[in-house]
Amino acid sequence: MIDHVESAASAVAERWGVEASVSPEAITIIVAAVVVLTAVPGVWRIARQASTIIHEMGHVLAALITGRRVSGIKLHSDTSGVTVSRGRAQGPGLLITFLAGYPAPGLLGLGLVWLGISGHSGAALTLYQVVLLLALMLSRNAVGILSCLFAVLSTGLIWWQNDPEIVGYTVVALGVFYALSGVRGALDLIRVHLRPRTRSSGVVAGTDASQAAQAWRVLPIPAAVWLFLFLVISVASAGGVVWMLFA
Repeated sequence: MIDHVESAASAVAERWGVEASVSPEAITIIVAAVVVLTAVPGVWRIARQASTIIHEMGHVLAALITGRRVSGIKLHSDTSGVTVSRGRAQGPGLLITFLAGYPAPGLLGLGLVWLGISGHSGAALTLYQVVLLLALMLSRNAVGILSCLFAVLSTGLIWWQNDPEIVGYTVVALGVFYALSGVRGALDLIRVHLRPRTRSSGVVAGTDASQAAQAWRVLPIPAAVWLFLFLVISVASAGGVVWMLFA
């Protein structure tokens, strides 16, 4: 048993320490490919599920930090999701939990690219795998389990093969994808709030921004402010990624 644990720890440590540098030409190609692929509606509808996983894990992290009890997450086939947590029905903890979802993909993208260009691609991909595994463990429906399992296996294979060059490319691609996903997610949410049809249907009342506006009566900030905050953080994260890759 001890030998197995030591072998597993050695494998993780070996992959954690992988250092890779990605050439400027490769970075340009990767960025262009990710932008083009996510611009295709059919591709984006599928790829967006990966962003939803990180969105929900943002809620999970915030809930845990603020002392709430997380029951699990659910992902749906329309790429929406929900995080179930227990705690006070009002207060700063609930507010922070609602606010943590939309900035999460952009901030993850920023972190991945920073680690990648700093020569720590192995650490970046390892941490990403940990997040996906936690999401898989917290998934409470079939769509969520299958989505997280696919994400774990597809990137886990690259992590396990441990080719420094491929690991470096993967980390940059993931970073760009999540930075772009953060901006798109914030813009999509703003569009939901602006459409007369969704406003009248009650959909708007269930968004993170609307729930954040009601989460803490001591801080009655309207949903529009939170929408603006989501967009600013996401755009700033994407801008940081662009600056780090091309400056």
